[in-house]
Amino acid sequence: MRHSSKLSGKSGNKKNLADAISSGEKVSLCAVIGSGGHTGEMSTLLSQLNSDLFIPRHYIVAETDKMGIDKVMEIEKDLYEKQTNHLMKTNEIFTVTKIPRSREVGQSYFSSIFTTLWAILSSIMAVWKLKPDIILCNGPGTCIPICLIAFFFDLIRLKNTRIIFVESVCRVKTLSLSGKILYTLRIADIFLVQWEDLVKLYPRAEYIGILN
Repeated sequence: MRHSSKLSGKSGNKKNLADAISSGEKVSLCAVIGSGGHTGEMSTLLSQLNSDLFIPRHYIVAETDKMGIDKVMEIEKDLYEKQTNHLMKTNEIFTVTKIPRSREVGQSYFSSIFTTLWAILSSIMAVWKLKPDIILCNGPGTCIPICLIAFFFDLIRLKNTRIIFVESVCRVKTLSLSGKILYTLRIADIFLVQWEDLVKLYPRAEYIGILN
């Protein structure tokens, strides 16, 4: 496995991520926002953050996901109320990056080849620009290129990013397609599930119970 299942740093790092968090240093977080139930569960996850510690917060949403952007604003409104430092500029607290979808509903498979390439290029630029310490995702297809690119940057030592994947509560007996990809390829440093039965099938996963 590339890393342990904890937020530890690679040997040679002056200070690993777990040390940074415990010492109160600011940690940049990138959350990949999906649609529907994914957005609701991500909102629950983010609402439990220490908004003074996890800053700046970066959100990646699909270009055509208007509801996702609206949800980000709701999340940030709640986090801002819990934050103690209100002197920072908005772009120092959070940013929103839009990337194209690989394929829209009803789009032809031929044309999706080109839109997929464009989505990958946009994802590369987004990850390179943001350089987050942590990527948090919970299943939307948008997260796959983001996580793969962060994984690659990590391998070639451009940026040491921890990837945390939280499987949807809807997945009781098997993983989602995104979950299967990230688990099988060992992309996620921490792989969390909400149903205990899944740990029996996927022993590298960690059971956290139902998010609420």
